[in-house]
Amino acid sequence: MAWEDLWASLYHQGTVYPASFAALPVLADIATGRVPGGRRQALALAGRIVTEEQQLRPPGYVQGRYPPAVAELHRLTRDQVTARPFDGDEDDFLYWLENLLAFEGVPVWRRNLRRDAQPVVCPSCAGSLEIDLSQQQPEGTRRRHADALFRGLGREGPVLTGVRAAVPADLPPMASRLRSLAVAAGRPAAADRLTRLFGRTRCPDCAADFSVPDRIAAFEAERSAGGPRRASRGAPGG
Repeated sequence: MAWEDLWASLYHQGTVYPASFAALPVLADIATGRVPGGRRQALALAGRIVTEEQQLRPPGYVQGRYPPAVAELHRLTRDQVTARPFDGDEDDFLYWLENLLAFEGVPVWRRNLRRDAQPVVCPSCAGSLEIDLSQQQPEGTRRRHADALFRGLGREGPVLTGVRAAVPADLPPMASRLRSLAVAAGRPAAADRLTRLFGRTRCPDCAADFSVPDRIAAFEAERSAGGPRRASRGAPGG
């Protein structure tokens, strides 16, 4: 079966199935080279499957159900992000960091390192906001229509307040570790993005100052409790 077919069967447009999890030991065999096949493709597919674990299972399910396979996949993924030179661009690097966190059982950030537009709710006035971290337009926080089904259609006006990057020394342990990996890999744009993702911003309505990661995590927790999760993006090019 071609890799395109495997992706479609096990991770169709970001959706995972019980069979997706059951395939993890086989994907680990391919990724390690014990079974012939595309080793990097197998590792990438396994990472995306585990990234979307919470569609069907609570965080940590795959670590408990398939511990040897997940341990091997984690080791190989770490080899990817520590390889010199790293094979890929800044977005590819963040992609592999998401996979690394997925194999570690880390919620929230396994799906949010690469996302440019982050929907959040102001902790003070409960306004619906969007934090835009895209470097293709002015980054910052704008109002967002709370009932919008599609992120782009929910935007209400331009960015009104900026994002203040965290000082690297003040990053929480996980973010500090990821930033160190990006710096060591020679990926300064990825390292800079992490300081902004874990920075602070202000509500454009009530001017309340708040933590970007805290509000992203709160929004994800509410989404998990109240409805289906959106799928993350698939494999980077190549």
